[in-house]
Amino acid sequence: MADPAYIVDGVLTDGEAWVALASTEVTGATAANVTLTSPDDGSSTDWSQFMDLVLICYAQLYGASYSANNAAFGCKINSGSSASTANQTLMGDGSSASANLETFTDGRFRWTDGAADGTLDTEVFSASVVQFFDINSGKYKSVLAQSASDFDGAGSVTLNGITWQSQDPIKSLYLYSWSGGISGWSVGTRFDLFGVLPRMVA
Repeated sequence: MADPAYIVDGVLTDGEAWVALASTEVTGATAANVTLTSPDDGSSTDWSQFMDLVLICYAQLYGASYSANNAAFGCKINSGSSASTANQTLMGDGSSASANLETFTDGRFRWTDGAADGTLDTEVFSASVVQFFDINSGKYKSVLAQSASDFDGAGSVTLNGITWQSQDPIKSLYLYSWSGGISGWSVGTRFDLFGVLPRMVA
């Protein structure tokens, strides 16, 4: 098998290469959830070779019984995991700020103040970047989620620091609606996942 483009004669040519692993866009019909999974096949997209994962989201939840703001996006690491998570949330809207700590026992966490297709504006989507660090290390995993939503000038920004309390490698991400009254992801929602290779020094 030929080396991927970012490796020449066995040497990583990019100091900190981001490798595109998956891209999913909700088209045609809404989606209840999205699952991103490592192929575990030794290929150039197998998550076992990467140091970090970076998930870039352009997303909106849908559900007629929910308002257009204050929705929460959920992620479960390694579905079926019983590992606990601790989630520290910092949120600001330009006039006030708040902080909150949550803990869960089933590998899930949320990042908040996402957009939903309620009464405020059906065109509002949220932008988020979620970083998963040291995904193959034998230690607890750190996750950092940054999110921003405009809500027609009444939006907010959030920062979530998460600890997934497991020594297992991260092999799958299950993305779903956390909020009650929400049925899933709206058409136009997009998730792009990148793997970050370890830096190689000659």
